[in-house]
Amino acid sequence: MSNTIPFYKHLISDKHKQYIDEVLTLQGNSKVEKLEESFSHYIGSKYALSTNSSTSALHLAMCALDLKRGDKIICSINSFPDLPEVVRHFDAEPLFVDCKEDDYTMDLEKLESVIINNKSKKLRAVIINHIAGRICDLDKLYALAQEHHIKVIEDASDAMGAEYKGTKIGNSGADITTYSFSPHLHNNIIQGGMLVTNDDELYTRAKLFRTHAIRDEEGASFDEVEYLYNVIDIGWKYDMSELSAAACLGEFENLDASIKRREEIANRYLKQLSKVKHIQLPTIKEGDIFGHFIIEVDTNRDAFARGLKKVGVMVGLHYIPLHFMDYYKNKYELKVFDFPKALGTYQKVMSLPIYNGLSDQEVDAVCSAIKKVAKVHI
Repeated sequence: MSNTIPFYKHLISDKHKQYIDEVLTLQGNSKVEKLEESFSHYIGSKYALSTNSSTSALHLAMCALDLKRGDKIICSINSFPDLPEVVRHFDAEPLFVDCKEDDYTMDLEKLESVIINNKSKKLRAVIINHIAGRICDLDKLYALAQEHHIKVIEDASDAMGAEYKGTKIGNSGADITTYSFSPHLHNNIIQGGMLVTNDDELYTRAKLFRTHAIRDEEGASFDEVEYLYNVIDIGWKYDMSELSAAACLGEFENLDASIKRREEIANRYLKQLSKVKHIQLPTIKEGDIFGHFIIEVDTNRDAFARGLKKVGVMVGLHYIPLHFMDYYKNKYELKVFDFPKALGTYQKVMSLPIYNGLSDQEVDAVCSAIKKVAKVHI
């Protein structure tokens, strides 16, 4: 449909085109280096390491921790599959925690119970995901981690640019934070990730494993011939290309404007949908940056979504809980009611279009469609 409003549509700026053209014509300095330097400065972190995807960044975080078989990493049951996936690639074990009902982030009370019940040297870290750009109680999280001597990895795929008590996420206390330049995975034309840390050792290990664990051969006159190298471990091919860095750099330099535009869209949704039957709007907290705009439908969410699709509005879902997935359900004998809050959340949530290329007229059209579907919804 020509009048369809997609769940996500990328906005190409002049900066995107300029940087891509510079790469294709071999002009200017390395866009990878510029992106990493700019990102590190923006976050306030000591190091920033670019990757070809956010999943690669998460996997490198596990490499940096030197994860071993049988080690345990805690993550939310309400997350994208890449969180436990990067753990399982080491034959390590994910431990799942239920989410909260109000903002869908990890329930820290349940997290504490899981930590206590699994306390051992094998318990290495917790991965926290900031769903829709909403930040949990990080003071409590960091205190728990410090008390029990585990690392904190923050998946900020939805929270690039967000702050916690005046400090950018990525410099607020986590051991490693990872980001995505393509949080709307189904529709984004850009792929790229970033890993930031203030820890020298974690950065060195992540950087080493990013490119086949290759190290320049010491004492071999590398500066003269430029082709001698050594492989000191088994690594991966996770570095970002110059062309991808050009696109990500254009995206990054528009980040603050994008956050501001998403806030404007969210406020427009809140105003127009406040009294719509069957719909519950999110409770907004200070600092929310609206990586997604998640509403709840009181009954028959999928029928409501089909109704919106028929009138040309595409929506998303964040997320299908991991214990619904065949692999984790069967591997760990998880039952549907093991995580009741995630189950209840999953049955109701729906993400509306929200991106800086979305016009006010399109936002109004989404609101009109929701009102139209709500009138006949059962």
